[in-house]
Amino acid sequence: MNILEKAVNNIDRKTLDNMEYGETLKLNKRYELYSYYDEEYFVLRDKEIDEEIFSVQYEDEKDKSNKSLVFTDIYGYDDIEETLN
Repeated sequence: MNILEKAVNNIDRKTLDNMEYGETLKLNKRYELYSYYDEEYFVLRDKEIDEEIFSVQYEDEKDKSNKSLVFTDIYGYDDIEETLN
């Protein structure tokens, strides 16, 4: 498991629901989760390249399970894959 996978595994519905608007949560030494002021929009930030690489959103607001989380690759995973070891 690489450092990005470890960060993503730390993101769940309960964590998102408990974040304040504008809050940043450190997931590990490289990645952090940021909550925009829109309650349903979160991003995974890569501090090494100073970019938002994934958006994290609810597919179904009423579904409280982690199955309703959608991760959308914004930056291009292939561009950073070699730096994940």
